[in-house]
Amino acid sequence: MATILLVEDEFVIAFGSRMILEDEGFAVLVAANGEAGLAEALASGPDLIVTDYMMPRMNGLEMIRQLRDHGVRTPIVLATSIPERQVPKDPPPQYDAYLGKPYGDAGLLDVVRRLLAAL
Repeated sequence: MATILLVEDEFVIAFGSRMILEDEGFAVLVAANGEAGLAEALASGPDLIVTDYMMPRMNGLEMIRQLRDHGVRTPIVLATSIPERQVPKDPPPQYDAYLGKPYGDAGLLDVVRRLLAAL
């Protein structure tokens, strides 16, 4: 089964999302901020990344930009409570899917399955 890197600074969201994904058979790695997420993604090469946008140390968009600059083409989901139309567009964001918070089990699993099926 696929390995998913979950980058989320809110413990309750990270714990709940991890449980949802593990219950579906995915291996889940967790990082608590963008800086840790960048390091984990480069070290472990997950099949998919789900990241929050607003986090300490490095936000999700900056983490995504640095991953892409390192040549990482792993599918990335940006999960945030900010409406997608308000996500900064300069430079253009390089995520593959948007997931609005709060999201439920079905929303998370739908986007994860869709992106993994496209690999």
